[in-house]
Amino acid sequence: MKSKQFPLSATHAPQWLTAPPRFRALIALAQFGFPFSVGKPPTPVGRFRALARRSRFPERRPATRRLARLVMTLSWPFGALFTAMRQWSQMRARAERPHGAGVLLDMYWLALRHSIPPPEYAIYRFNDPVRRRDVHQYVYWNDLPGLAALRTGADNRDVQDKDRFAAICAAHELPHVQTLAAFEGGRQTRPAIPFVPSASLLWSKALRLKGGAGGAKWTRDGDSYRDTTGRRVPASQLVDVLRRQVCIVQPFVNNHPDVARMSNGALASLRIVTGMNMAGEAEYVASLLALPHGTCTTSAGGVLCSIALESGQIRRAALPGGELIERHPDTGLRIIGAELPFWADSVALAQRAHAIAFARFPFLGWDIALTVNGAVLLETNSGWGALFHQMLDGPLGHTAFSRLVALRV
Repeated sequence: MKSKQFPLSATHAPQWLTAPPRFRALIALAQFGFPFSVGKPPTPVGRFRALARRSRFPERRPATRRLARLVMTLSWPFGALFTAMRQWSQMRARAERPHGAGVLLDMYWLALRHSIPPPEYAIYRFNDPVRRRDVHQYVYWNDLPGLAALRTGADNRDVQDKDRFAAICAAHELPHVQTLAAFEGGRQTRPAIPFVPSASLLWSKALRLKGGAGGAKWTRDGDSYRDTTGRRVPASQLVDVLRRQVCIVQPFVNNHPDVARMSNGALASLRIVTGMNMAGEAEYVASLLALPHGTCTTSAGGVLCSIALESGQIRRAALPGGELIERHPDTGLRIIGAELPFWADSVALAQRAHAIAFARFPFLGWDIALTVNGAVLLETNSGWGALFHQMLDGPLGHTAFSRLVALRV
């Protein structure tokens, strides 16, 4: 089957990151669009976006916020024009249809009128008139402060600190990955007794970053541990290495055999987004599966898979660069149509965890491991991204997100 290309950059990064140096300072200040909205938003997602624009820089002093808003207002037209011209040039190079001057004008108009980033105009293919009708149903990457603005009464440390998250899960008897040790400020903060590594496989990752950032697999080899780069550390010195980091240490988790066959051996991550309703129940919003490939040791940058809610089957898959595929590039195993183990249990676990342990958060993005013993919580994120969900499955405005966010904005 001939593959189809999504109009994405290789990293999915905003185009200002690759701008010439003399433009970067200006465009970096302009990347968020206007700090205000004009007219009444036509959809709940539009109201959410308006809230996000009003909520920028909440931790700054009033004078600093006013200055930032002024700079954003003055610089966005120039930054938007630069990125629109760059995206238009790339669309023409890919021979996307249509790609005439009218597309450039439309892209720039949406940036000025609705603060829609030109890179996402290309990602979601708004040059297609049918797709363009849904511009007010999408959550754009510069709208993410809106999630923080909705988070009233919630302590973000509960989800940001991985050790704290694990303790909350343990208190509510939620299946999660155990914390063996935590390190910060040059010392061991958990447990109270000195940590002595002995397991055949260990996993360390950053204490507060997302997506397994800073992750390292440690394999016991005689009297030493070695990581995936081949570096060897005597077992008696591993704690000294970890103490110099801000990290937690956990048992290494293996994929369920049905998932392992589709991966490169690294742990796959199932992301499920849930939202709280006014009855105190957590509802399913969206999901995707990230399958590591190549030399990746985490699911970040992996193969992205869309999942059918009713069956748990993979219905679409794409490489990080946007190419649609049917088989895993490393294993050759067919991905499309594969049914995930413990799918219904995973959805129920995310909903239960949100409702009983993290109910003050209006929306959360759960990372779940599918193991031979069932679904296990890895972490959760209050600032989950929308881009990949919408790239695979369309706008969040067509999911429960629209109805749930309408309760709050």
